[in-house]
Amino acid sequence: MQPTVDCLEDSSLNNTHFSSHLHVDRLSVIGIEGLASLDREIVTHIDDFRNLEAEWTALGSRSRSACVFMQWEWHYTWWQIYAGKRDKLHIVTWRRGGELVGLLPMYRQASLIIPGNTCLRFIGTGEKAIDEVATEYGDLLADNRLDSAISTLAAEYLHQFDGWVRVELFCMLEDSLLNIALQAGQHPALLTRSSGLRYRLRLPKDEETYLESLGSSRAKRIRRSQRAVLREGGLELTVVDSVAGFDSAFRELAELNHERQAHMRRKSVFASTRFRQFHQQLCARLHATDAADIIRIHLGSRLLAVLYCFYDGQTCHYYQSGFSRKDSNRFMPLTLAHLMEMQRSRQAGKEFYDFMRGEPPTYKEDFNCETSPMIDVACYRWAWQKAMAVVYRRTRAKAGKLARVLRQR
Repeated sequence: MQPTVDCLEDSSLNNTHFSSHLHVDRLSVIGIEGLASLDREIVTHIDDFRNLEAEWTALGSRSRSACVFMQWEWHYTWWQIYAGKRDKLHIVTWRRGGELVGLLPMYRQASLIIPGNTCLRFIGTGEKAIDEVATEYGDLLADNRLDSAISTLAAEYLHQFDGWVRVELFCMLEDSLLNIALQAGQHPALLTRSSGLRYRLRLPKDEETYLESLGSSRAKRIRRSQRAVLREGGLELTVVDSVAGFDSAFRELAELNHERQAHMRRKSVFASTRFRQFHQQLCARLHATDAADIIRIHLGSRLLAVLYCFYDGQTCHYYQSGFSRKDSNRFMPLTLAHLMEMQRSRQAGKEFYDFMRGEPPTYKEDFNCETSPMIDVACYRWAWQKAMAVVYRRTRAKAGKLARVLRQR
């Protein structure tokens, strides 16, 4: 195969060759010192996706956007569980001298109603709300030495609309590599909206310092709850020590989460078969690397709270939880569980405790977190699509507001 040669300065990236499951371009990036030509490949087959594991993991160790939600294990498991008949893999990779230096994990989804109305999305997003796994911090993985150039190439590639008419990118950090490149491109049919805030805590040196940062009233209430559990014999923390142990802990988490959601008249995501299958397979893959754990907090023989957390680099990501409603005002089970997991993370050398995305007002504001904007970005081929999307979102927001008013009557 003789790949075509394009230049970043020309932004002419449309010449694609086909090789069984891979589409290959060669891009000569000009004006960046020490940067040789890049080969762009489009992974469209599950076998090639599977074979990317080692290279994907190696690239993650060299990319500032790497996190557990950008790992091969998360994306491959999601694809196994959630990919439908209308979904086609479209993982974009860039190589330099054969080495993987950039990766954009996408898939194409054809419209069920309108022929040709195909959407390009991050893998890990687009499932039904009832099955949603909440893949956050979506981005491009790029070698730190080349991330600016590859981000530009990725943004330009998305704007080719070569086989899709819109791009939907959910739950991105505002300062993500891909969003910075997209905003710099100033595409006229780019639509950005808030999807909430990331709530992240930089772990203080000890618990006492942290409690003092919360304010005297909240710190006093927490200390009162800590004394209450001590009078009952104290709390015991246990972690998962096997894949079989994960299954048991996951069931307990699901039960407590369901209890809480039912009290609030909401359906628990743990009722979703796909959601449960996703996490069973994911943790079977992540357990060996200590990247996932379920933490159970007991008061005597009674299960008080359960936390489901993921770990990468310097961060503990709090993902899901459940807690007993009985005596919850007295014992503050979720808060005390977080404090115990913060202490465990501190001892493990972690720097951050990430409460992940939330929309104000939220209980996460009570933990004195730093916040970072999170966004959803949509790229449309034609300006009229953007205009229609704006009208649709405004209409839906008004309808939602009216529905809330009617429910309160």
